[in-house]
Amino acid sequence: MGFLLASLCCGFITSAQDPFTKDKRAEKSTLFASLPSKSTCNRPELEKILQYAKSDQISIKLSDNLILSGEVIEKVETSPGIQNMNIRLSNYGNALLNVSIFSQPDNTNKIVGRIIHPKHADALVIAEENGRYYITKHKMEFFMVE
Repeated sequence: MGFLLASLCCGFITSAQDPFTKDKRAEKSTLFASLPSKSTCNRPELEKILQYAKSDQISIKLSDNLILSGEVIEKVETSPGIQNMNIRLSNYGNALLNVSIFSQPDNTNKIVGRIIHPKHADALVIAEENGRYYITKHKMEFFMVE
């Protein structure tokens, strides 16, 4: 009798549990589907970002297939030698381009950026590798968005 009761309980418990399945929420669309996974970034165009002030309209061509247009919504110096900018990209559904500019001792600048949109499944990262800038596509799940 005890064995029969234990068997029935186990049967009910396992049948009540859903098998492991993929997240049931709808898949997010990709914002940058037409772009390659990695491309060279036009450094002089990227450095044009430095000249813009808050509320300025920008248009920069970072690669043959990536033109960014929008408004500088924030530009602040967070600490000596470090500036941060947020640019709302009107041509990418109001995605956010966040750029950090680090002034180097040799009077050059190192720029790091990312383009994110919380409603899409992909993001772009702009970073320097071996003296050249690249634009790399990433999955949005690896970014925290506030």
